[in-house]
Amino acid sequence: MNQPLLLRTVLLRFWRFKAKTLFMGLGITVGVLATVLLQTVTGSVRERFSAFVERSYPADSIVLVAGSGFMGGGEGRNNLRLSNVETVVNSIGIKEWDPVVYVGFRDVKRAGNSVNVGLAGYSEKAENVRRRSVQDGDFFTAEDVKNRANVALIGSTTAAKLFPGESPVGAQLFIDNVPFQVKGVLETVGVDPHGNDQDSTIQIPYTTLLDKMLKVSFISGATFLVEDPSHVEEVRNEIIRIMREQHQLGEGQKDDFSVITPALMQDLLDKTFRTFNIFVPLIAATAFLISALVILSIMQISIKGRTPEIGLRKAMGARSRDLQTQIILEVLIVSAVASFLGLVLAQIGIHAVTPLLAAKFGIKQLSPPGMVLATAVCAAMATGLLGGILPARRAAKLNPVKALK
Repeated sequence: MNQPLLLRTVLLRFWRFKAKTLFMGLGITVGVLATVLLQTVTGSVRERFSAFVERSYPADSIVLVAGSGFMGGGEGRNNLRLSNVETVVNSIGIKEWDPVVYVGFRDVKRAGNSVNVGLAGYSEKAENVRRRSVQDGDFFTAEDVKNRANVALIGSTTAAKLFPGESPVGAQLFIDNVPFQVKGVLETVGVDPHGNDQDSTIQIPYTTLLDKMLKVSFISGATFLVEDPSHVEEVRNEIIRIMREQHQLGEGQKDDFSVITPALMQDLLDKTFRTFNIFVPLIAATAFLISALVILSIMQISIKGRTPEIGLRKAMGARSRDLQTQIILEVLIVSAVASFLGLVLAQIGIHAVTPLLAAKFGIKQLSPPGMVLATAVCAAMATGLLGGILPARRAAKLNPVKALK
C-alpha cells in the first residue's frame, strides 16, 4: 500500500467530516484531561498532607491530647494536669517531653500595629521535641520557664506585620495588653495542608501562660519522644493505661483524652484519600469507556456509509489488511491528536488551580508525574483501538459484489 497516499486519504477524510472527527476525539480529550488533572492535584495534596504528618508526628513521637475528641475538645478537655503527664513520664521512662497549652487567637499589638494570631505555651524542650528552632534570636531557656518570664517567640509572618523592615529581637509587644519581650523569631514553616499560616503565631513559656494569663491548672496536651520508634505502639498502650488510672476511669467508660501516634495519623490519611484513589481512576475510566463507545458507533456508521467505496476498492484489488490498516490509522490519529489536546488543557487547568491550592493547602507548584502522563496517553490510544477494531474487521469482511450493489 502507498503509505503517503493512505495518510493523505485519511487526513482528507477528517477534513471532510469535521463533526464526526470532533465527536470521536472529544471523549478522549476529556479522559486525558480528567486523568492528568485529577491525578496530579490529588497526588500533590496527598504529598502535602504526608509531609505535614511526618513533620508534625515524627516516627519517635507520641502526642497526648486532652478531651474525648480525637484531636482534643469534647468532654474532659480541662482534666489533663501536669501531674498526669509527669506520672506517665516517670512510669515509662520517656526520653524527652514537652507540654503544650493552646488558647486560640489573641490580639497582639506593637506601636500602633495590631494582629490577631494564634497563641500557645511551650517549654524550653519544644525546640528539640517539636523540631522547630529559631532563625533569629534565642529560644526559651529553662530559667524562662521556671521564672514565668514574659518572653515570646514569634513567627516570621507575625514579625513581618508587627516589625516591618526591622529585627524584632529584644523589642516589646503586648499580648492582651500584657507586655512581652521578643526573644526570637521562629523558623519559617509555611502554610499547613488546611491553609493555616503556621508562621502567624506567638509562643510563650507555658508556665507564664498558665499562671499569669489564664490562671488555670490544666494543659492542652503533651508530646513525648521515645527511645525506640519500633516500640511506639507499646508505649501508647501503656500511656492509655496510666492515664485511665490517673483519671479513675472504670471499665466501659470512655477515655477523656486521646493518644496519637504517627501510625494512627498515617492510617487516618490513608482512609481519607482512599475515596479519591477509587473515584479518580473510575472517573477517568468512565470517560475513556464512553469515548470507545462513541468511536465504535461513529465508525460503524461511517463503514455503513462507505460500503460502495470499500466494495470498489476491494474489486480493484485492495486487500482486507489494507482496509483494516486505514480504519485503525484513522482512530489512532484521532486518539493521538485528542490526547495531545487533553494534555495541553490539563496543563492549562494545572496553572489555573495552582493559586487556589497554594492558598488552601500551601502547594506552590504542581507538576504532573511522568507515569500519569504515560498512563493517560496509553489509555487514550487503547481507547481508540478498542473503538476501531470492530469496524475495521467489518470493513475487511465486506463482500465486494454485495457492497457494489
